[in-house]
Amino acid sequence: MTTTTTPGTTRITEDLRRFVVIVVGMVLLGAPAGLLWAAVAPHYTVVFEGGQPTYPLIESTKAFIGVDASYVLVSVGAGVLCGLGAWFLGRRSGPWTVVALALGGVLAALVAARVGVLPGRQAAFEALDRKQGPVSLFLGIRVGDDTHLRAPWAAVSWPVAALVAFLVPALMKPEELD
Repeated sequence: MTTTTTPGTTRITEDLRRFVVIVVGMVLLGAPAGLLWAAVAPHYTVVFEGGQPTYPLIESTKAFIGVDASYVLVSVGAGVLCGLGAWFLGRRSGPWTVVALALGGVLAALVAARVGVLPGRQAAFEALDRKQGPVSLFLGIRVGDDTHLRAPWAAVSWPVAALVAFLVPALMKPEELD
């Protein structure tokens, strides 16, 4: 039995392959982006006195914005890189590239948000075990709290940046799109 491939079938296969490569590539970039966010996010020092954590008076300030802002900056940077990479890799894939950027961007942003809080969570657990000395934590993470991104809406910054970075060259050179 012989199978024949038509040009349409080959095109769909290539488009789906590019779709998967873009989504998987973006998701794999989520973990390094999360670790980069952990490195650049503002930190503060918690000192244990009598086994209880004492926090600096930062709750009343706008310092917590720094964590989410650094997440947005890292996500936007990664999204722009992904969007430009998709322009060179998948601009001939029609709408599949745009869908891949949106889906991959959301998934990568969620991975980055989850991975990025792991170093702070580990420090918080170690601090609870020790109950002494100073511990450096991310702004917005308290010892014993569940760690998370305080502004979950920031997770859309990655896919939006990726789509904008893809669409700007598309508007400049529409003849290169399929």
